[in-house]
Amino acid sequence: MTISIRPYQDKDLTALAHIYKQGIRHVGREYYSQEQVEVWSSFADDTRDFEKWINDADTYVAQNGENQVVGFAGLEEKGRISSLFVAPEVMGTGIGTALLSQLMEEIKKREITSITTDASEFSKPLFEKFGFRTYNIEQSRFKGMVFQRYKMIMTQ
Repeated sequence: MTISIRPYQDKDLTALAHIYKQGIRHVGREYYSQEQVEVWSSFADDTRDFEKWINDADTYVAQNGENQVVGFAGLEEKGRISSLFVAPEVMGTGIGTALLSQLMEEIKKREITSITTDASEFSKPLFEKFGFRTYNIEQSRFKGMVFQRYKMIMTQ
């Protein structure tokens, strides 16, 4: 599959919300209860907060040869990876790796030496492939629901 990665544009917001929601609903049920999946994926329905989350980071989108957005990833100014999502129909095809590679190039350009992220059960293995290690496991709350996430770090 041919993909290209480019900076986020406002016109991408609907596609990103769809990828976010469908990605969680597709893969999340392997790791989380149905109630957790529904609550977590509902974040994309709050357009204002979702848009702020996307815009608070330097977000990149992956698009296929037909210019359809198939994934996205965000990097906050101080070296925190805030998002990494791939459309369910193309998971496992290298898009997550390509997006994370793009973020790592940006990190290198900015001379950031410590990169962090809060990984879910299903994103943790990809971050580990890039050399991230878990330094803490935390229980976070969203809309009254508890989620376990992995605080991860990589130093360069």
